[in-house]
Amino acid sequence: MDIEIKGASQNTLRNIDLVLPSGKLIALVGPSGSGKSTLAYDTLFAESRRRFLDCLSAGSRRLLARPEKPKVQSISGLPPALCLEQHVPVGQTRAVLGTLTETLDYLRILYASIGIPHDPQTGELLTRLSPDEIATELCAQPEGTRLTLLAPLPSGFAADSTSDILDLRKSGFLRLRVDGEVHELDELEQAPLPPQAVCELVVDRIVIRPGTESRVADSLQIALHTCPDEVRALLQEKGGEPVVKSFYTRYRNAETGFSLPDLSPRLFSHYSPQGACEACNGLGVKETDKGDFMVCPACKGLRLNPTALAITLQFGNQELNLAEFCQLTVQENIALLPQLSIPAAFRDVLQTAVGELTRRLECLEELGLGYLSLSRSTNTLSGGELQRARLAGQIGGGLSGVLYILDEPTIGLHPRETAKLIQALQRLRDKGNTILVVEHDPQLLAAADWLIEMGPGSGPNGGCVLAEGTYEDMLRNPHSPTGEWLAGQRSFAEAESPDIEACPWIELQHASARNLKDVTLRLPLGAFTCLCGPGGSGKSTLIHECLLPELKKGTVQGAAAISRPVLLDQSPLGASPRSTPATATGLLDVLRPLYAALPLSRQRGYTAGRFSLNVRGGRCERCTGTGFLQVDMNFLADLYTPCDACRGARYNRETLEVTWRGKSIAAALALTVDEALEFFAPIPGATAILQAMHDLGLGYLPLDRSVTTLSGGEAQRVRIATYLAKAAPKRGKREGEKLLFILDEPSTGLHFNEVDLLLRALYRLRAAGHTILCVEHHEGILSRADYVVELGPGAGKDGGSIVYAGAPRT
Repeated sequence: MDIEIKGASQNTLRNIDLVLPSGKLIALVGPSGSGKSTLAYDTLFAESRRRFLDCLSAGSRRLLARPEKPKVQSISGLPPALCLEQHVPVGQTRAVLGTLTETLDYLRILYASIGIPHDPQTGELLTRLSPDEIATELCAQPEGTRLTLLAPLPSGFAADSTSDILDLRKSGFLRLRVDGEVHELDELEQAPLPPQAVCELVVDRIVIRPGTESRVADSLQIALHTCPDEVRALLQEKGGEPVVKSFYTRYRNAETGFSLPDLSPRLFSHYSPQGACEACNGLGVKETDKGDFMVCPACKGLRLNPTALAITLQFGNQELNLAEFCQLTVQENIALLPQLSIPAAFRDVLQTAVGELTRRLECLEELGLGYLSLSRSTNTLSGGELQRARLAGQIGGGLSGVLYILDEPTIGLHPRETAKLIQALQRLRDKGNTILVVEHDPQLLAAADWLIEMGPGSGPNGGCVLAEGTYEDMLRNPHSPTGEWLAGQRSFAEAESPDIEACPWIELQHASARNLKDVTLRLPLGAFTCLCGPGGSGKSTLIHECLLPELKKGTVQGAAAISRPVLLDQSPLGASPRSTPATATGLLDVLRPLYAALPLSRQRGYTAGRFSLNVRGGRCERCTGTGFLQVDMNFLADLYTPCDACRGARYNRETLEVTWRGKSIAAALALTVDEALEFFAPIPGATAILQAMHDLGLGYLPLDRSVTTLSGGEAQRVRIATYLAKAAPKRGKREGEKLLFILDEPSTGLHFNEVDLLLRALYRLRAAGHTILCVEHHEGILSRADYVVELGPGAGKDGGSIVYAGAPRT
């Protein structure tokens, strides 16, 4: 049954009607802010989640935050929805790739079932005997040997033995061995035992001869019922002295006395008290006195306690504990699994666990994550890696009849890896699921069964369905801007490239961090360079762990020609709700002196600080300049309401009385970038910043929007706009400043039109004498670069080398 949406008007959606074909791979395209995410997440996923919560009991619903119903008239045919987000957890976390994909669950079963135990202190192999093995050894004693089966009693038995002895008599037992001497229970009932006495229950007395095997086995079961871990045998051959021999059914080191607890999956979980390292509680790191973190000295970052680490599995000719196996790459795990030694008795039982484990590992490799290790913390993964890891877990889970929603799953993928991702999505679709992806990658769009284009613009100018249909339909649709790009009717901007050979160069030598293989990186100054290669080939390592640190040290050859490096990534612009695009770009620094110079401000003695949201005086103290109040809802999610004092304006009444061209500073900041560009046209400083944001496709963005609500792509473009404004003529604070701009996947989340605007902005930065280095896979951007450096040829240990450096290849 298709998913039919009627009257969707959430956020900027304009009362749209839409039908999503069931069981298809559907791609949502359109400019940033056109309504794609609103439709996918705030409408479809929100409604699916709301319906799920309605199915819970009233008691359960009281403990959960009640989501609001999205603004839509009706949605029919909506299946359960799963949202595979790119949100990366911050701070220390126990979550690792293995838990995210459930591979660790199956590994714990294997280690608990067939793990080879060792003494954690000495490393010696631990052994134990089964009841059958004990019975066989006892029956193998010389004929005529007198056997007394003993069951050790707890150490506290003698201290309070009167009632216990009576219970033993009621159970049919007659004798007790106390400190090596056998006594009748009748005589012990009247005489108290010494408190520290060693007591053993006499289970049976047997003379070994042919035909006694069944009696020995039965009595042994009784003894093990009394003491499951140990049974003792008092053996006396004809004419010999009695000898006591102990048999252990639990793994034990007879020399040290160490006894291993029962092996269970919890022993191998760093979430469980049984398995986690006691020093770091399974985090693998400990906080220092200075507030930063160091590798836990107890477990050396392995997260498990010594007992869990002393259990190994046999893979061919090597034994690995769980932490060692998980530290290998997924590719190495896949190669080792066929070599796993499984006892014959467990092969059928463990067949499912091994199969599920193998399937999930292969899914990770197919999605281009074979270079990662299962022990990799999730807070160190990129958004794209995290989303693909979740996707691998879902493919391995085998669900059907589900609506999967993914946001830009191709982020960070080489075209070769994108093909594998498409195959994985198609496999998930073929199981009877509907796949909805917010995406712009041409390779994925061509593979989609159905395309929906939102637009025509962003924010208030978006929210409409411009076109829908198959890929071929979009190519022929005159109302589809995306179709024009895909059909080759439009192309990206070009600009005259500098003479690369004549450019000065910087050179980073002997880069060898992680998987880099003694790399020498050469970059032309004043040019636009792209760094590309498969995921895990070493791009981020080369930039963040080698180039940037060495530039700060001044050890890069030719770096004296660069004033400083500037990293323009997609990290949040700030954590304070008072931070806005106006503060992040420096626009407010231009506007505050303007408002402070007005007659009313001068009359009242207001300075520029009066118009700041970070200091007392001009801001609303009821909400401390945030514009909203936070209401603690106890067990529910906190509620945010507009401030009842300033009504969301952020400033107090006296400050709002100061106006320029009829608008207070709050009203001016409530404008969008495009509206403000017209309003502040007489102010050159403001115009340069606003024009730069407009040129990057951010014209829809309100100036007072909290930066905590911006997407990664929007945050990155706001950063670029800040420097783009300074690159305008006569805007440089320091004449002659030459910067190295480093951008990480700047095309992420951008439509073809927005990529074109980004390229034009980069050309302007280059024309101002700056150097551009982009980590990028977008073919349109790569084709417009002056110089391309490709790392590879593969990922992980198969990467780390420069396989190409030169002009873009056509």
